[in-house]
Amino acid sequence: MLRTRPLLLLSSLSLTALAFPAVADINLNGFASIRATSTSSNGADPYPGFVDGEIDFKNESLFALQASADLGEKLSATIQLYSEGLKDFEVEARWAYLSYELSDQHRLSAGRFVNPLFHQSEYEKVGYAHDFSRLPKAVYFGFDFSTIEGVAVDSQFSLWGLNAQTKALFGAWQGETFSVVTNSYVPFGMNNIMSFNGTLGGDWWSVFGGFFMSELDAQGIDQGVVFPLSARGITAATANGATTAMVNDFKNKMSWDKKDGQYWFSGFSIDYSNWLVNYEMVDYIVKDSSDPRNQSWFLSLGRRFDKVVLNIHKEDFSQETDYGFLSGVQHPVLLATGRGVFDAFAQREFDGYGISLRYDFHPSAALKVDYFDGTDTRSTVGDYQIISIGVDLVF
Repeated sequence: MLRTRPLLLLSSLSLTALAFPAVADINLNGFASIRATSTSSNGADPYPGFVDGEIDFKNESLFALQASADLGEKLSATIQLYSEGLKDFEVEARWAYLSYELSDQHRLSAGRFVNPLFHQSEYEKVGYAHDFSRLPKAVYFGFDFSTIEGVAVDSQFSLWGLNAQTKALFGAWQGETFSVVTNSYVPFGMNNIMSFNGTLGGDWWSVFGGFFMSELDAQGIDQGVVFPLSARGITAATANGATTAMVNDFKNKMSWDKKDGQYWFSGFSIDYSNWLVNYEMVDYIVKDSSDPRNQSWFLSLGRRFDKVVLNIHKEDFSQETDYGFLSGVQHPVLLATGRGVFDAFAQREFDGYGISLRYDFHPSAALKVDYFDGTDTRSTVGDYQIISIGVDLVF
């Protein structure tokens, strides 16, 4: 990954554009957010990058430039270079793919895409596209596997006189993910990713849903998190009569590697007579492992006043306590150890209320002011507040 600063994005993209054939019709556009954020909490920082007691101009600021080229004969190429302050303005290619128009309704693409994990994931970072300063963290938490390499089919058509859009994707991802248990990054990957989502809508409403499934390459999580947390319990159990077979069975039940990750989302949106309503709920888990089921949602109500939008929302993130994955573990020490590790993964729940004000002071830019008040069940965090002000723009 290239380390540079956002002011160098333009030169990087220009060099990329030169690689397209001279006959290609090249379009350049982009988006940016420049935002100041202040966080206050009773303890630790509520999210990575949100530092208690500081006014930060870096964490939620970002820049992106995109080049798309029409190569003729229904073929096109797209690349998007993206840089955000949370990652010290490292530049990454979030989009880098070729597309072929199969028909007026269907497009086949191959390369790197933004992971369409939930309904707004593909344009989550384009602040101008939504009314929040940040999409509700309970749902849009900021997963490290935000891109996918693979193939996708995008479709648009009419169904029962309504507008329908679908996206089917197959691919893989390799990288690192952040563990809230050990407060560190560990190697992580996803193989045989299968994703499908769809939206059906009329003039003022839409409903949507989708799923994402993958076989996990999670040896890093097992070796760096799950098994180290289990080590003392396994040692104690062995000293108290646990056999090798018992320990191996226990470790298999605790393990994330080669297990299936499953993600689901559904919701609706309404834009009627200047009233705005948005709801989304998500559910995800690593099946048959020590990962707790994660369930979260947000509901927002907004009102448009010419160039101003006032929006309030409620969000909630919870983790289900279910020790069913330990079924068959008979040794009491191993059973207690498994529950303890599970509880460590399930230590975080949070909810809160937010209010946002958006003012479109320019055809391509919006000023946003946002206040959020939340409560985190982790004793190290507790109650927290986030205030932010900034500008989202497209160009």
